[in-house]
Amino acid sequence: MSAMKKMLMVCAGTGALACGAGGVAVAQPAPVLPTAVVTAVVDGDTVQVTDAASGTVTVRILGIDTPETKKPGHTVGCWGPEATAFATHALLNQPVALVADPTQDSVDAYGRTLAYVVKPDGWNYSVEAARAGVAKSYVFDNTPVQQYPAIVAAEDQARASGTGLWGPPCHGNTDSVPLAPAPAPAPAPAPPPQTAPALPADSEVYYKNCSQARAAGVAPLHRGDPGYAAHLDRDNDGIACE
Repeated sequence: MSAMKKMLMVCAGTGALACGAGGVAVAQPAPVLPTAVVTAVVDGDTVQVTDAASGTVTVRILGIDTPETKKPGHTVGCWGPEATAFATHALLNQPVALVADPTQDSVDAYGRTLAYVVKPDGWNYSVEAARAGVAKSYVFDNTPVQQYPAIVAAEDQARASGTGLWGPPCHGNTDSVPLAPAPAPAPAPAPPPQTAPALPADSEVYYKNCSQARAAGVAPLHRGDPGYAAHLDRDNDGIACE
């Protein structure tokens, strides 16, 4: 068993944490012994913590869900940045205890530790984020967390007062939707058709170059002769293809 898992499974003593089935610590509104420090905030419901025994682990905080801010290919959910800012202000660099819930798995499908994040005085982030209107209560796989009643009660307070995501501009709608695909680039315009130079106004005969004029047996050409053109008379002396 890893040191982190042992840490999550050990109660902090009578009167601080109550022990559930199997000796798993269950969050209670009472002081707790901090075992880690929050070293990074991913978003409003996910943080990284570090402790001396286990190093750094990512924690998906139990019982709540906050608007998406980093879901690939999706928009940022309404009040998502505010939820991240709340978590940063409340938790970053703070000592905390990670408290498991016996009704939930210890790790999710992404390898994140599932736990409540609780400050030494018993301040439970899940409850207080719901109270601040930055998170909604969340039930995974039809199994509510043990702190669900407290989280919902705090959420109801925020909803009733229009706090955070329950007020404008979100009014409770924090959905993150797929981004529209980028429009295909417009095709490059077709090059203009190549046309031969216009014939001199006074002649219906045209030679592209002196080779053609010589092949026709008319070189040299004098100014005024059929087929004479300025592009054949390089020295502009009136005699072309000399």
